Amino acid sequence: MNENHLCCTCLHREDRPELGLGGKLIYCRKKEMVVSPKLKCDIYSRATKQSIKELERSIYGVIPEGESEY
Repeated sequence: MNENHLCCTCLHREDRPELGLGGKLIYCRKKEMVVSPKLKCDIYSRATKQSIKELERSIYGVIPEGESEY
């Protein structure tokens, strides 16, 4: 697989090892479906540390410092 595919760096990409996709297909969280990696996509959003943190915050909310279970 060509590592230059947009899907490999997209914020919406989700690894689902239980599906046994083997890297040829990926799960798109935004489309809510399994897709093949694409070089061009209208909903592509680059996964950066900041964008991942913002996505997790939108999903799980904000945990005040000092209130972590660990």
